[in-house]
Amino acid sequence: MAHHTDHELLAEFVKNGSESAFAALVARYVNLVYSTALRHTNNPHHAEEITQAVFILLARKAGSISSKVVLSGWLYQAARLTAANHRRDNQRRQQREQQAIMESALNVPADEPWKLIAPILDEAMSALGVTDRDAVLLRYFENKPLAEVGAALGVSEAAAEKRVSRALERLHAMLTRQGVALGATAIAGAITVNAVQAAPAALAATITPAVLTATSLTSATVAMTTLQKIAVTAALAATIGGGIYAAKQASDAHKEVRELQAQQAPMAGQIRQLETSLTDATNRLTDLTAENSELKSGKDKMEVLKLRGEVAAMRTQLASLQNVRPEATNGAGETLHVRTFRINPRAFLEKADSALGHPVNSTPTQITADYFASKGINLEPPKSVYLNTSNALLIARATDPELNAIESLLAESTPAQITIEARFIEIPRQGFVMPSGIPWMKGNETTGVTAILGPAQFQVICKALEQREGVNLLAKSRVLTSCGRQCQIRTGDDAAPGQPAASGAIVNLIPNLSADGYTIKLKATVSAPETLNGEVNMYDHQTLLLSTTEKTKPDSQLIVLLTATLVDPVGNFVHADDELPFAQNGAPPQN
Repeated sequence: MAHHTDHELLAEFVKNGSESAFAALVARYVNLVYSTALRHTNNPHHAEEITQAVFILLARKAGSISSKVVLSGWLYQAARLTAANHRRDNQRRQQREQQAIMESALNVPADEPWKLIAPILDEAMSALGVTDRDAVLLRYFENKPLAEVGAALGVSEAAAEKRVSRALERLHAMLTRQGVALGATAIAGAITVNAVQAAPAALAATITPAVLTATSLTSATVAMTTLQKIAVTAALAATIGGGIYAAKQASDAHKEVRELQAQQAPMAGQIRQLETSLTDATNRLTDLTAENSELKSGKDKMEVLKLRGEVAAMRTQLASLQNVRPEATNGAGETLHVRTFRINPRAFLEKADSALGHPVNSTPTQITADYFASKGINLEPPKSVYLNTSNALLIARATDPELNAIESLLAESTPAQITIEARFIEIPRQGFVMPSGIPWMKGNETTGVTAILGPAQFQVICKALEQREGVNLLAKSRVLTSCGRQCQIRTGDDAAPGQPAASGAIVNLIPNLSADGYTIKLKATVSAPETLNGEVNMYDHQTLLLSTTEKTKPDSQLIVLLTATLVDPVGNFVHADDELPFAQNGAPPQN
């Protein structure tokens, strides 16, 4: 059945209960579902359980899935939601593991694209529209050619190429806002190579029998009365679900307790004291429950009511003891707290490394601890600090004054970040009139500088150029850098699939943020192949326009648009358009 479409196989399964048709669907999509679950759980066993649950759901919903639905998109969304539910069920365990990770001081390399993308890929995918998400799944997760993508989406191959390009650009923008400084091409390559991993060989063979068994149980209950359904459901849930879940949770809990006891020695005394209190409360609750049961058969109703009140109070106390999270203390009796900070790891480590004199063979966490110590913040055990460079989180355990000092130090150590987007546009030299409304600069002798555009003007100019005949929209590339740090954009490295590159163009940039927090002094040098130089003051969100006649193409004029935007460590805009206290159509003084 390799040549049947997804919906033909679904129809065969719904109509005839064909095991071979369903097995073909499982074989076709088991890797996609398993990989999605694995990214959420990071646990192969849990991923297998989620994969089986998704295909059981597919079997039950097969008759209601429209022929217009892209099945890979439906399965991906079902896997993501099922895995998210699983993750919420284990939230408390994951929080304890987060605390344990803080103590382990692991260092995850940050220079591998997939390790940057994987933790936030599914969140970004879920934010895409259905059509965009299906386009990315078909093209990069399933590695289908554009002709097949178009057939699945019900459009032509050319239209499919545009949709894929648009969807990838939106995914790239979302990941950039989350701090992933990678180009769209690099993101597409990382997803194609890593997003779908091979599921265990035996998993596909076990899913179909399990699904058919589950669906047969569901079909058998159709003829039952309402009361019978309730009884069977309760019995199955209590016997199967309760036993398996309780056994697994008990096993996991014992393992976690052993790990935490080994890693959190300073808290052992408090934990033992709380365990004793918990035992006493449990015993007292048991005694009161027994007394309450005996007195229910007696005549003293007031005493029964009194004891019921005591039982309720003891249950509240027991719940508070079970949920309490003991605070660690140091030898001086000071209370220690845990606080998480989101930072720019590269900028912070560069400053710390320079301040310490570039120590040899030190991990990011050790450099962080030494840097804080040099500033008078000593974090020796039971205090601690951990820097995870892959997700830009710094976790510290210390007293409140020390945590406040760390927060202030981090604010000083993290320079402003600036996203610079470059657009290259080729226009004909003869018979072409530039769109009106550009505020041409006067009295500026800098070579190549033509204008500074506000956000509204920039949108008008781009739209007008797109509609003009003879205009060739070349590459659009982006880079994230820090204030005062030199960076470079090579055209074509970040071009969307199918987008022509501005061949040979290299842009060298140095942005500096002025003290007012809004004005960016941008120095730009473009080789295209004729050199363009520009050094101007521009406001946040504004665009510098450079232009020249290309020597290799005398009839063409190259326009370079450079848009500078201030962003925070997670990629969000520092200023919205309506927050800027000046006219967006103007330019700062050129000094």
